[in-house]
Amino acid sequence: MKVALIQFTPESYQREENLDKSLNLASKAVEKGAKIIVLPELFDSGYCVEDKDSKFGLDFAFFQKAIKNKRLKELSSKYPTLHRLYEFAKTHSIHIITSSIEKDKNKFYDSAYIINKEGLVGKYRKIYLWGNEKKRFQRGKDYPIFKLKIDKEIIKVGLGICYEIGFGEGARFLSLKGAQILIYPAAFGKARNYVWDLASRARALENGVFVLANNRSGSEVSKLNGETLEFAANSRIINPKGEILTQALQDEEVIVADLNLAEVTSQREALPYLKDLNVKLNQKVLKELLS
Repeated sequence: MKVALIQFTPESYQREENLDKSLNLASKAVEKGAKIIVLPELFDSGYCVEDKDSKFGLDFAFFQKAIKNKRLKELSSKYPTLHRLYEFAKTHSIHIITSSIEKDKNKFYDSAYIINKEGLVGKYRKIYLWGNEKKRFQRGKDYPIFKLKIDKEIIKVGLGICYEIGFGEGARFLSLKGAQILIYPAAFGKARNYVWDLASRARALENGVFVLANNRSGSEVSKLNGETLEFAANSRIINPKGEILTQALQDEEVIVADLNLAEVTSQREALPYLKDLNVKLNQKVLKELLS
């Protein structure tokens, strides 16, 4: 099964341009046979749009209703991001995984989501917020597992976003729930590239999973404090042994790898961290910490 990561530089507020760029690059991934294509965190709006979060927020409930009731013209007008991703996924029979601002009534989330030819497979709301994200977004409250049907095979996928690649607990929960692939759309800072390098490989090794860590490139200026944020790029696809199969070397690049999911089973047998984990002891310690 081939997977692809799309690394590029989203521009603040430039939704149409960002969509054009990302889908043009995604077309190259399709040509290479990719069945899962991953885009960076907040790929459509840009990362630093703090003063316009409401404008760029996506309503996933509306999306599902629009697909069900075939109200695609209305969907295109209100939420062009969701419409264009859906049309692309349907045309090429692929799964697209990315992150955008989600709006749910008067609340906003940094949400990762999966779209295929049927519509919305599911979403994950970022739990661990970095820096000024705490002023913008609500926290998620769950670690869902998503089942993707690809070439008659059911694949279990878990999602995290950016900063969360450093939280081994979330990756472990998802792996214990059956995830074979962990996917992280990201806008990870260049100043902490050393964390990205080590944590991405560690999450793969300690759980015996493939990790698709897709970061963005470029820089943006925060509208909250005027800080210039530089992003690390360095997207990579990692096998269950923690080995980098391929990684992006250019600011704008499509990387592709062929995953053999049998490696998940064999690595977990060779290094049985999940099997040997003392879940009851962990529960006891957590209760002590919470008391």
